[in-house]
Amino acid sequence: MSDGDCAFDSVIQTVGNDGKFQKRFNFLFNFVLVVLTSMPYLNIVIALAVPEHWCNVPGREYTNHTIETWKELHIPMEYDNVGKYDFSKCKMYNRTSDIENPEIIKCQDGWEFDKTWYDLTAPSQESWVCDETLHVTNAFVFSRLGEVFGTFVFGQLADAIGRRPVFFMTVVTIVLGRMLSIITAYSVPLFFLTTFIGSLPSTSVFQGPLVIAMEISKNEDRAHIAMMQCLGWTVGLCMLPLLMWVLRDWYYFMLVTTLPCFLYMFSGSFLIESPRWLASKGKTKKCVKELHKIAKVNNTKVPEDAIYTLAKVSGKEEKVYGMLALFSSWRLAKNSFLLITGWSTTTLIYYTLTLNVNNLGGNPFMNFFWQGMAELPAYIVGKFASDKFGRRWTNIGAFVGTFLGCIPILFIVHDKSNQITVAAICVFLKFSISFAYYVVNLEALEIYPTCVRQTGISIGGIVGNAFGILGPYVVLLGTEIDASYPYILSACLCLIGAVCGVFLPETLNQKLPETLAEAAVFGADQNLLGKRRKSVKMTEAEVPLKA
Repeated sequence: MSDGDCAFDSVIQTVGNDGKFQKRFNFLFNFVLVVLTSMPYLNIVIALAVPEHWCNVPGREYTNHTIETWKELHIPMEYDNVGKYDFSKCKMYNRTSDIENPEIIKCQDGWEFDKTWYDLTAPSQESWVCDETLHVTNAFVFSRLGEVFGTFVFGQLADAIGRRPVFFMTVVTIVLGRMLSIITAYSVPLFFLTTFIGSLPSTSVFQGPLVIAMEISKNEDRAHIAMMQCLGWTVGLCMLPLLMWVLRDWYYFMLVTTLPCFLYMFSGSFLIESPRWLASKGKTKKCVKELHKIAKVNNTKVPEDAIYTLAKVSGKEEKVYGMLALFSSWRLAKNSFLLITGWSTTTLIYYTLTLNVNNLGGNPFMNFFWQGMAELPAYIVGKFASDKFGRRWTNIGAFVGTFLGCIPILFIVHDKSNQITVAAICVFLKFSISFAYYVVNLEALEIYPTCVRQTGISIGGIVGNAFGILGPYVVLLGTEIDASYPYILSACLCLIGAVCGVFLPETLNQKLPETLAEAAVFGADQNLLGKRRKSVKMTEAEVPLKA
């Protein structure tokens, strides 16, 4: 442990690293905030649901035919993606050509949409089906692109100008983007643009408060804080489908699930800047000012010699070159590569499962709800398992569990009578991959040093979401070609994630690295099983590279 590390920890321990301030901060910003902001993060998924549809053939209103009888007269039958012989979604009979053997043609007068579950969604409003179904897939892609670009920008800004100002920027952006999406669906390019804008802060809005909390709390609380965010995410995720079930119209649904986030623009008196970040930047006076805010709530006092003590931290400030710093030494580069790969696999699998909810049989809202609810025990079990067995083995076990869950689906997904079983197994898959995501995220928070912690988390989000862009196309393959494709890919990715977990260092009960120098040797004293070696010899490859 460095002198600067000891210096800051001694001050924050005196001020209180597990007091009323931390509890209030975590409740407001790592639970309630996450509940509210998780909804605009994923409300676009439900808003872009495509209801069951078929060609609109005018004239039924002048007959006494039921919908089923009218379909039999005017809609041909064909096999769908799970092998079911059903009415076509995009073709109709041309009865004017030959009544006995009519020609099969594309829909001529628009579509009718089943209103069992939805009164109106963006695709049913704008008829983004059949030849235009790719608009829905591309909207999801622009959402992921926005998250990639936003994470890149906001993540580095947070380490450069502070967590606090970037937080307020992200709240404004997510509300503005989602509100504009409601009024721009008439224009596909504009809708893509506003979806992109609304997704810019999707990851960053969570990261700032999480990093601040980690940096003002004791080591033993790190897993608990990460779990609080995950629980808030689950509550928001479960509320989403229930709200759409009640509202049934995507316009009101987007309003109700987005506008409450704007309340956090008035949370300035409760949100502090990270004192650990301020100290690392040499802003000692501002650091002490933030410490006084913590001390006031915790009913403690800031040590009189705090400025002198914290000078030890600022005096050791390193030159940090943004994301390049994550690859400034061999060991940190290796850990970054493994973490990024783990993030990428969990993000792509998670996003594929989430988007594929609309393709499962039964009530789409309850399918979404139960998949969201599966994340609750995943985070709770993940927290206790990672504290009991270590982050490393818990990570590996979560990926292996997801792999095993994919196998039975491959044998039953083409049988329409087994769709309830498929939906149930998908709930287990959501549990397993959420479990894996929690542990990978926790490991990243503990492996990256303070000076580039949010940057490190951001690059994981950037690359993960870059791979997540493939998710909509994977789902499209499952929808249009073969329903087993998403699960085959998920199984392969899980094996990659498990292998990466083997080579990550164990972080349970380890001290957070403060500098690039400490991160360069983090885990060097561990063997492949995660146990400490008796003696460790530094190599030149483990010394941080000079600029």
